[in-house]
Parts: sequence; C-alpha cells; structure tokens
Amino acid sequence: MASLILVLVLFSGCRSVGAVLKSNVSGLPYWYYEPDMNIGKDKVGMTAEGSSTSQRQAELLAYNNVIEKLAERTGSELSQEAYRELSVLGTITEYGLNIEDRFVMTQDGRFTVFLRVSMDRNLIELATTDESRRREALIKEVDSLIQSGDEYVKSGHEFNAASNYIKAMALAEGRDYISDEYKFDELYPVVIGLLQNMYISVINPHPEKASCIVSVSRRTTFASSVVASAQVNARYRAEDSRGDIYEDYFVYVTGEEGQLVFNPMNDAIVRKGSVLFGLDLDDELDQLESAVGKDKVRELRELVDSKVVAFEYDKQYSMGSLAVAVIEHDELGYVTDSNAITDYMTSKFIKDRADAAVYYAEFDDEEDVYYEFSHSGRTEDCLLVLRIGITESFPSRNGVEVVGAEGIAFLFRTGTEEPVYKSDVIYSSAFAQTHGEAVQSAFRILADTAYTLVKAVYV
Repeated sequence: MASLILVLVLFSGCRSVGAVLKSNVSGLPYWYYEPDMNIGKDKVGMTAEGSSTSQRQAELLAYNNVIEKLAERTGSELSQEAYRELSVLGTITEYGLNIEDRFVMTQDGRFTVFLRVSMDRNLIELATTDESRRREALIKEVDSLIQSGDEYVKSGHEFNAASNYIKAMALAEGRDYISDEYKFDELYPVVIGLLQNMYISVINPHPEKASCIVSVSRRTTFASSVVASAQVNARYRAEDSRGDIYEDYFVYVTGEEGQLVFNPMNDAIVRKGSVLFGLDLDDELDQLESAVGKDKVRELRELVDSKVVAFEYDKQYSMGSLAVAVIEHDELGYVTDSNAITDYMTSKFIKDRADAAVYYAEFDDEEDVYYEFSHSGRTEDCLLVLRIGITESFPSRNGVEVVGAEGIAFLFRTGTEEPVYKSDVIYSSAFAQTHGEAVQSAFRILADTAYTLVKAVYV
C-alpha cells in the first residue's frame, strides 16, 4: 500500500494524495476535489455540474450551475448576458471567469457534465457583498464545528462533540442557507444521546483536604469509556477576609484518562461544605436558548443538571494547633500594650474551627517573640506572629481621622529556626471619627489580610 501511495504521489505532481486517491476510486478527475489546484495564485477555482439524458442539456445545466454558485458566492444575481457569455464563449469577463476543464461521465443512459472554472480572485472579492461574506464565514464556522464534533465522537471526546453540536445548532437556527442536517431537529437528538450516557463520579476522596479525583465516563453497551477533555465546573462556597460568604467556581478539564484532580483553587473555600461537579455547558445552552427559545431546550438543560454530583468535605488544618501573637506599634514605632488585634485575629481562626489560642507578646521583634514562646512551656505546634504599625495619620478636611498602616506576617513551626512562611509587606488605610477608632480599623484590615494569606499555607 505504501508503494502504491508513493507511485501516486510521483505521478500526481502538485496534486494532493487525498485528491488522487478519491479520483481513482470515483473515476472523477482530481480537480473535482481540489478546484484551486494548479490554476495560479491570483485565481480561485470552482466546480459545477449538470445531469440529463442529453449531453448538450447536461452541459447547459452545468453552465447554469456555475451561474447559481457564482451568484451565491458574490451575494448578487447575475444577468442573462452572463449566462449567454458563458455558454457561448466559455467565459464571464466581469469576474475573469474561464472554463479550465470539462469532464463527461455516462451512466445508466444519463450524461453528467463536470466543469472547473477559474476566476480572478480580486474581481470576485470586489464583487462579493458584506452579507455574502458574513454568510460564507458562518457556513464555514458551522461546517467546521460539525466536522470537529464528528472527529471528537470518534476519538472519545464526546463532551467536546456535544459542545460543538450545540454551538452549531444555535448558529444555524433560522438561516435557510445552512444545510438542514446541521440544524436543531437533526442535531438535538444526537446531543441528547451523547449526554444521556455520560456521568460524573467522585473517586479517591480526601474530605479532610477538600480534594478528590473526578471521573467523567460514558456508558456503552459492554463497558464504560472515558470522556477526555470534558470541561467540569466545580462550584463551592468561599469566605472573604471580612467573613462574608460568596459562591465561587472553577472549570477543570479531564485528561485523556477521563479524570481530573480537584484541589480548591481558592484557599478561602469554607472549611466544611460541598463541592458540586457538573458538565460546563452553561454558555452553550444559553446561546442555544437565545436562538430557539427556552422551551425547546428545557429537556437538554434538565439533563445536564441531572449529571451534577456533590462531594462533601470537612477540611482540617494540617499543621496542628496554633498560637497567635500580634505586635502593635504606635506612630513612633514603640510597642503598645494593646492586645485587641491578637484577640481579634485569634477569634477568626477559632471561628474557622482551628485549634487556636492567643499568645500575648512582650517583645517588638518576631524572632524574640518566637524565642520567648519556645521557652514558655506552651505546647502549640505553630506560632503566628503579625507585626503591625502606623505609617501616617492626619485629620481630613471633613473632620474624620485618617490612618495608614502596614504589617508583615510570620508563621513558625515549633522546633524550627526559620519561619515556614513570611508574607510581603501588606498595607491598609481607614478613617473614623476618632484617631483610636481609625487605628483599630486599619489594624483589623491588616489582620484580615494576614489571616487570608496564612490560611493558604496553614491548611
């Protein structure tokens, strides 16, 4: 077989192997499959055909087919004069069109005439209307989606196939110039069939880490086949630095084995809750609903929703118990005797179900605080030290006090000489009616930020 292909390539010159092979199988000339081949860089090729019991009538129908295709391509009707010029002279001067090749096939008493014409690329471009270009681009886009979808089905990427088919249905709706086989009535049952047998499962769960493996498979007659490159939407609740709960999500993609590893991309995920895994087809379904209406898509939307599975988790702090110390500095850099932010930050960790306790520091340096802690008899596994201070303060023109502050956080594990985590310098500002209130507000903002940063390490 390899030697046959080599011979075909040697004898076909610039013709592609695909065109030569198709030509040998069908008996049609190679240019029927590649009309642009060997006609010049400033030319564009096109084929047409006509069939009748009379060869002359078949030829006239082929000319008429040229006119129809040219009109469709340019988006404007051609005159009878163009048809007469083509049928008599074999050319249409307005478009630089010339008949390059003819081929006649006879079968069962019928004649089929095939024509290849060349056209001036620039003249065709000038004659083509914006609407025609838009239609041609849309036809190509739909055709590409369908062809890629068909290939996805063959290669085990059924999710991508369903996504492509849904997009194609939405684009083709209401456009009579797109083939009926690419429209809703034909493709909708195909998508339903693909998704009905697709399911999501959670395997190898680790609730204490809020992590698991998610598998997407498709049931077949005798076995389950993996679904590669499936987009899975993971939805969960998270908590911001102010303690407000919000909904978050992230889209994962399965590998060739049909699986993905879920680890929360957002370290602010609530400590205990559920992760909902579902097929990420919301954008495609919204697009289809806009094109055909929600009622026609309801079955598909409900089918996708039925595939959602929940993963229950109870995330634990992995570094053990925690002591929290906050060193507060005033405008002059001196350590104050306030423990308000130590209490505030410790309460945040306790609320998040950490085994946390206050440690009131008596020194102004984190290393000294850690040394004191190490020799104090305290048994916590880790020490968090947050050093904060005022950078500026002034009364505003409207009478309120404004305070700027900065801080830096250190996380030590008991028995280690260096911190396991050190933040960059963090900044905050706040205003209040009194100087003291503004200071405490700015310090709490620093504590909120440090809490979020440290939680990403102390999980």
